[in-house]
Amino acid sequence: MSIADQLEEHALEEREAANLRQAARVKAKRGVESSDAVLTSTEAQLTEAENAAMEANELAVASRHKAEQLSQEAEKVQDVSPLEAFVRLAQEDRDVAYSNYESAKNAKEKALEQAARAKQVHETNCINLSNLERDAMAELLHKESAQQAELLAITACENALALIDQVLVLEKKYHEAKALAAEKTGALAIAYRYKEKKKRVQPIAASLAKLTLLSSSKYRNWEKSFALPNCTLHSIPDSNVITRAEKGKEEWEQWVSFNKNHFSRTYPQSASRNYNPLLPWAMGCQFVSMNFIRNKFILLNDGRFRENGNSGYVLKPEYLCNNTSSADDGALTVDALNCTTPRKISIRILSGLCLPKSAEKKSSTTINPFVRVTLYDASPASLLPSPVFKTQVVDGNGLNPVWDSHEAASFSCLNPSVGMLLFCVYDHCNDTKTDLFIGSSAMPVSCLREGYRCVSLVDSNNASSGAMKHASLFIKVKIDT
Repeated sequence: MSIADQLEEHALEEREAANLRQAARVKAKRGVESSDAVLTSTEAQLTEAENAAMEANELAVASRHKAEQLSQEAEKVQDVSPLEAFVRLAQEDRDVAYSNYESAKNAKEKALEQAARAKQVHETNCINLSNLERDAMAELLHKESAQQAELLAITACENALALIDQVLVLEKKYHEAKALAAEKTGALAIAYRYKEKKKRVQPIAASLAKLTLLSSSKYRNWEKSFALPNCTLHSIPDSNVITRAEKGKEEWEQWVSFNKNHFSRTYPQSASRNYNPLLPWAMGCQFVSMNFIRNKFILLNDGRFRENGNSGYVLKPEYLCNNTSSADDGALTVDALNCTTPRKISIRILSGLCLPKSAEKKSSTTINPFVRVTLYDASPASLLPSPVFKTQVVDGNGLNPVWDSHEAASFSCLNPSVGMLLFCVYDHCNDTKTDLFIGSSAMPVSCLREGYRCVSLVDSNNASSGAMKHASLFIKVKIDT
């Protein structure tokens, strides 16, 4: 493409040079035509001068003959004074004619010189015209060659692009083949490990099986899982939980039915992160393992068990553990899974009390608190991001900040038996434009009550002692079923 651009620029320069030479050739033709006109006029003047010289010569010859005749007559005549006067007049006429002849001769010489110069200019112009025509022809040939080179460059670029496309296609095929080979290699390695593991597996003694409370089994399909003993436990990583949740309501119903008579456990695949515990809770999982990493999900876990005084367990909702087929129980199941009666919640953050500084804040300046309220819902009808409400920032007041605005946090909880609200208080630093965590409170939607309520806050370690002992939020709750 660079060579094509250079050829195009060179072609434009050559085109401009050809236009300039064309203009010079036209100008030279005009100069030749004007020189021809000057030469023609000079030749006409020269002809007139020659005719005048011939007439003067003839007049001089006639005057000489006449003078001779008069001299002969004068010899015959005694009184020659009239003749002398006539001779003087004739001599004067002769002198005038001679001077005219000299001037005509000079004019003829000048005209010849001008004609010679005009002829020389004409010859020079002819030479220049031929040179210009030759240069113009050379430029035309050069332009045609440049156009041909440009066409060749364009063709080469098109061929190069076609080759690049072919290379990309081949590269894609190569990566696909490489991925397929890696997949087959991995499958072969898994099959080999499974074969080796199967060789080491020994049948479990019946006496040992009677002493074991739970036995783990890998999930294959739901038909096989339902046929397993009630003490069977499925262990499922958090990524599979999300994958199963995205399959829709039927998958949820299968998992809920399995957990009514069996056990299941979910766990994070990485020790450096956590996952949303509401999804496995909504599917009836009995064991939801979490990493002790202080983030929003561990706050939700702490809030769930605060419902029962941090005793270590919480009973599942009725629709997740009832196995009867009564009309009322069926209505509960359908309602929880189809979310036909969502609960509308309106929360106004009115004020705060005794909000301490964040443990991450190094300076001694006052805090600028604001509150963020998030609804975490768990329903097959909605896997969208959790809705969030944020208050305005109160500058320089952590003792008794007031957010008594008419705007309220409005949420629609599709699964109120499992859904949770998370209140988080932050300190907005104007200098660094960052938000520092102060305290939080996670509350199950099923535990909400209408009216004016006081929400106690805990720190990142789920403790309400020390500076957090009296920290709280004053809110107003309104619930519409």
